[in-house]
Amino acid sequence: MFVFLMFQVVRLTDYFINHGVGLTLLTKMTIYISAAFLPVVLPISFLVATLVGFGRMSADSEIVAFKASGLSLLRMYLPIGLFSTAVAAVLCYLTFYFIPWGNLQFKSTLVKIGNTKVVSNIKEGTFTEGFFDLLIYADKVNLKENSLSGVFMYDERDNKNPMAVMARDGLLIPLKTDSDLAAATILKLNAGSIYRSDISRRYYEKIDFNEYRIMLRVEEGQVDEIKYAKTLGLDELRSQMKRYEGNAERYPEYAIEFWKRIALSMTPLMFGILGVGLGVVRMRSVKSNALFLAIGIVVVYWALHIFGTNLAESHRLSAFWALQIPNLIVLPFAVESFRRSSW
Repeated sequence: MFVFLMFQVVRLTDYFINHGVGLTLLTKMTIYISAAFLPVVLPISFLVATLVGFGRMSADSEIVAFKASGLSLLRMYLPIGLFSTAVAAVLCYLTFYFIPWGNLQFKSTLVKIGNTKVVSNIKEGTFTEGFFDLLIYADKVNLKENSLSGVFMYDERDNKNPMAVMARDGLLIPLKTDSDLAAATILKLNAGSIYRSDISRRYYEKIDFNEYRIMLRVEEGQVDEIKYAKTLGLDELRSQMKRYEGNAERYPEYAIEFWKRIALSMTPLMFGILGVGLGVVRMRSVKSNALFLAIGIVVVYWALHIFGTNLAESHRLSAFWALQIPNLIVLPFAVESFRRSSW
C-alpha cells in the first residue's frame, strides 16, 4: 500500500499547499485513495506471503520432511485454502461496498475543493490575489501574531460598488468552521480610510475609521449528485444493469464493473493454489525471488485483465466471459504447478 501511495504524494501535496487542505481532510483523502488500491494490494500481498512461506519451508527442506512423514501437499494447502477463501470474501465485500464508498467520497471531496476558493497566504510587499476574493497588500506581515502593517485592500466583489481600504495596521483572527473545507476569518483594520464609489448613483465617498472589522467567509462548495459505475454499491449496480438491460451503450459500463469486481474477488483463490505450487520449488533467495515472481505473475494477470476489459468495452465478447479470461488462463497453470509439486 505504501508503494502505491508513494505515486500519489505529489497529488496530495498539491492539495495541502495550493488548496489549503488541512491534515485531517488530507488523512481522509489518503484513506479514500487507499480504498481504490485494495483490489490490487490484497491479492499481491497474499501471493507474496504464500510464496515466501512455502519457499522458506522448501529451502529448509521442511516440505520434504512433511511429505516423508506422510503429510500430503494437499493437506499442507488446507490452511492456505481456508485463508484464501476468507481473503476472497473480504475482498468481495470491499469491492461491492467499501471501495465504491471511498471512490464516491474522494470524488465529491475533489469537487468541493474545486468549488471552494483558495485562501492564499499574504506575502510581505506583494499584491496577493485570491484572499477571500480580495486583492490585498501589506508592507509587513507577522506570521506568529497574524498581524499586518501598511495595509491596502481592494474589494471588487460587488462590481457596481468597488471599494479600496487603506489602514495603518491590521489583525487576522481565524474562526473555527463546521467543515473541513470551509474557511472563515475576521480582518480587523485600525486607523484607516475606505474609498468607494457608486457608479449608478454617480457619487464617490471617503470614510475614515478607527477600527473596521470585515467578516470573511468561504463556504464549502456544493456537490451535485456524483454517480458513475465505480461509485455504486452492489444493489445500485444491479439496479442500473436492470435499468439499462438491452441498451448497447449504457449497459456494458455497469456489467463490466460488476463482473470485474467478481473476477478480482476470485484472485486470492487462484493465487493461493499458484503460490503453493510455485513456492515449494527451492529458491536460493526466498524473499527476493518470491517478490520478483509475484510481480511477474501480477503483471501478466493484470495485462490479461486489461485485455478482457477491452474486449468487453468493444462489444467483441460478453462482460462475463471477457472479465473471466485472467482467471480461466491462470487456473489451469496454477493447478498444473500444484500437481507437479505433489510428488
